[in-house]
Amino acid sequence: MWTPDLEHYKGPRYTAIADAMADAIKSGELNDGDRLPTHRALADQLGVTVGTITRAYTEAERRGFVNARVGRGTFIATQHTQGQRFRIPGEAEPNAVDLRLNLPVAKDRADVLSKAMAELAAEPEQMNRLLGYQPDIGLPEHREQAVNWLKQTGLHTSADQIAITNGGQHGIMLTLLALTRPGDIILSEAMTYPGFMAVTHQLHLRPQPVAMDEEGVIPSAFEDACKQFSPRILYCTPTLQNPTNAIMSEIRREALADVARRYNVWIIEDSVNSNLISEAPTPLAEIAPDKVIHINSASKTLAAGLRVGWLVSPPEVRQQIANALRASCWMTSPLLAEIASRWISSGLAQTLLEQQKEELTQRNLLLDQYLGPYGLQSNPYSLHAWLELPELWRSSEFIAAADKENVKVIGEDSFIVAQYRAPQAIRLSSSCAWSLNHLEKGLKVLARLLQEEPQPTLSVF
Repeated sequence: MWTPDLEHYKGPRYTAIADAMADAIKSGELNDGDRLPTHRALADQLGVTVGTITRAYTEAERRGFVNARVGRGTFIATQHTQGQRFRIPGEAEPNAVDLRLNLPVAKDRADVLSKAMAELAAEPEQMNRLLGYQPDIGLPEHREQAVNWLKQTGLHTSADQIAITNGGQHGIMLTLLALTRPGDIILSEAMTYPGFMAVTHQLHLRPQPVAMDEEGVIPSAFEDACKQFSPRILYCTPTLQNPTNAIMSEIRREALADVARRYNVWIIEDSVNSNLISEAPTPLAEIAPDKVIHINSASKTLAAGLRVGWLVSPPEVRQQIANALRASCWMTSPLLAEIASRWISSGLAQTLLEQQKEELTQRNLLLDQYLGPYGLQSNPYSLHAWLELPELWRSSEFIAAADKENVKVIGEDSFIVAQYRAPQAIRLSSSCAWSLNHLEKGLKVLARLLQEEPQPTLSVF
């Protein structure tokens, strides 16, 4: 059990414990993932009150080097390693079925990209224009095409409301850079996109979870959090929520917008999955254009490597976002934005989107075939599915058992915000598998494991 020597630390006991923890991390005595002693055990060891340990652990969490999990304990989770968890790994193991990442289904894009580049090469004046500096928010014609692309999600906007970004992740960071300061409390779904959490840690923000149900964020819980924390922002994904696949009804969306207006809270609407759904519910940005920053991207639908996204914002914050864009990268590559715009205007983007949806439909049928009986939360057009595990399984044990059979999945820990008590569950990204046959191979393993009981382990306390 880690027991710090507090003799050389000044100040209140709780800050001394947090300082000692920071030093132990620097020296390597404590490492990422290490479980800290229980509040009672460390209090007894140091001869202080349980309340002092609680304050110490809270201070350590505020500084960003521990994560507390209700019912599980407190774990070392350094700023660096929290960012490391959100990344694209290197080459996958040759025989592994990797279902960890929400990637678009791999399709050949070489021909359509070559054609677009050949067309541009035949227009030297335009090519040279695209290779020069451009306005921070993007060229007008690129923003006009973005208007057309966003219409299919139900959002009606104008080019002057749009900024071109380096994908959806960049859009999230721009919004938080523009509207928050270090130490600000922001809200999100209790389980949410890890990329959002990576940004909050990098910007030293304090995320707080808002309770969810089968539709996502619960409006009454959002209002309670507004009263308690006076937050600046709520981040959410109303359509095909990551990781649960929840889709908010229009009534739910209107209720969230009402709370945001009454408490003057901005909503970041992550809409990167919305294009995958035909006739999706009305976007939050359409319901409350005065309170919603809307983010969309080509990454999940056209080609992740384009790194082109679109951010729609109200006039009140548009200049702040443009300032953040200039500070972060000056501008999104006009060359890449031109390719995306040409694909949209020619109708090719829609064709590529339909191909993506067709492939996802086949993959999700396989998911339902093998894992549907276990309460799988899936959608025909989603990149992922969510599976709450049978009572005897803990997600860490299930992940380890699957890994032994060369199937890679991730659990609820990757998505939990702060101390939210989440179910034991795994997320399955069917889009990540190399092929239908490869996916089916992995699903057979998972279905067999779900029929079994976990192997008993010996624990020594």
